[in-house]
Amino acid sequence: MEGSVYQRKDHRWVGVVDVEKNLNGKRKQKYVYGKTKKEATIKLNNLIYQLQNNIYRDSGNLKFGTYLDNWFEQNNACWQETTAALYKMYIEKHIKPLLGNFLLKEIIPAHITEFKNQKLKENSSNTVLKYLALLHGAFDYARKNNLIILNPVDNVNRPKKIKYKPVIYNESQFFNLLERVEGTFDEIPILLAGACGFRRGEIFGLRWRDINFKDKTVSICQTNVRFDKPLIKKPKNETSNRNINVPDFVIDVLDKYKSSLKVIPEKVCKYEPQSYSDRFKLLLEKFEMPHIRLHDLRHFNAVIMMKYGVPDKVAAQRLGHSNTQTLREVYQHVLKDMDINAAGKINNMLIGMNS
Repeated sequence: MEGSVYQRKDHRWVGVVDVEKNLNGKRKQKYVYGKTKKEATIKLNNLIYQLQNNIYRDSGNLKFGTYLDNWFEQNNACWQETTAALYKMYIEKHIKPLLGNFLLKEIIPAHITEFKNQKLKENSSNTVLKYLALLHGAFDYARKNNLIILNPVDNVNRPKKIKYKPVIYNESQFFNLLERVEGTFDEIPILLAGACGFRRGEIFGLRWRDINFKDKTVSICQTNVRFDKPLIKKPKNETSNRNINVPDFVIDVLDKYKSSLKVIPEKVCKYEPQSYSDRFKLLLEKFEMPHIRLHDLRHFNAVIMMKYGVPDKVAAQRLGHSNTQTLREVYQHVLKDMDINAAGKINNMLIGMNS
């Protein structure tokens, strides 16, 4: 079986191969297309190999963007609402603009690599890894349904996942921040993050009925997230759904704030997660303090617990980690600094003994 490659008047390269002849002796042909002669030749060779080995699949003129819409509709009932909203945003905002007009059967690893490289200019490698994971799932579904032979994402080099190293305030910086927001609404989310270790979504999903002022406890029963719209969902896992004791100081601030309200709303905090993160950034600029994320105050809480000897198991339970290993992996660099500090203290003690 032989084929040929030629260039059309519109400068597009075409690969063509005779598949069979009908009863009238008329040829039946299949075509592939490419921006360059090399691309068209590669596609043609792949086509001939598939035809010769009886593994050819043809999804016709189905565009990848249309396929993604179909894939989403057929599978989104299996996902959490937040996951479905995130995938929809990835598809509409990031994937379809670059890959949507290709035919499903035409997409090769080079197209995915080009997409990856473009997105790495705009996003972190961790975010691009999420795009590639979605694409892999979509192509794998097409492969299992005999629309394509191979998953083009399989042969694409993934960018390295970068571990985020949080910027963590020391105690003096945290107290300085608290002093600046004392008596204002901002004191509430900052305390819930820094003194209680709550995640951003947990803070903005907290309801007044989740706070037991008598027992001085707070129950984390739901979390507030947002992609294209605000969504309330259950905590991410069983250990995230928790009831913890909170410092008296926090309870007193919450009680005072609640008493100042003329009408008591259902939720403690009136903002959505992202809108408050934007506000928090502006607050730090106004106070001329080092930039951190609101979530980094949760890291501050973890460090403080380790510094003052709270057992790993207790700290992990309070933070909603599934195990102490997660805690140690996230704060490994902090533990190392504490270990060096401990060695220094012992050294000073030994020097004092011998002086």
